[in-house]
Amino acid sequence: MSILRAILVDLDGTLARTVDANSAAYQRALAEVGVTISQKQFEWKAQGRNWRQFLPEFLSDAGVDADPEKIADRKIEIYRSELPHIQINQALVSILETGKSHQMKTALVTSASMSTVRTLLSVKEITHLFDTLVTGDDVRYHKPHPEPYILSAERLMVEPEECIVYEDSDVGFDSATAFGAHVIRVVF
Repeated sequence: MSILRAILVDLDGTLARTVDANSAAYQRALAEVGVTISQKQFEWKAQGRNWRQFLPEFLSDAGVDADPEKIADRKIEIYRSELPHIQINQALVSILETGKSHQMKTALVTSASMSTVRTLLSVKEITHLFDTLVTGDDVRYHKPHPEPYILSAERLMVEPEECIVYEDSDVGFDSATAFGAHVIRVVF
């Protein structure tokens, strides 16, 4: 058996309870182009996925011709006002801190944009927990494809079997499993 050398952590629903903030920000950004979605619709289509995967679906379903990238950019602007309401998983923070104190490498692996990630980590003062960040902006193939985890392992110079992954969604779990890591399902 390999020795664990790295902790890889998903963001939304794992490290941070962001579903309400993300949903509210996307609902407002979509409403500005005439698309109405409920929080349940958002959760069903968006959980664990990058905006490039779900925004075109929302627009198509509503018959609205709008630029998904502009909506995603607007969501980021709106999201900043939601940051104070986001809760951080303190148990997972403790695991990361303990791992780092034992020389384990750490990565945040998320489908969120780099801008969103940096802002959230900075506001919540947890940027120091991670040696590298892999976001939806860094990969061509998003979760459930294993590319985000492959890239994080390359950056940390570790093998899949040396990694433990914390994930909450089916999409993330499938991504981490396909990568070949040890995966722990988080309910937060």
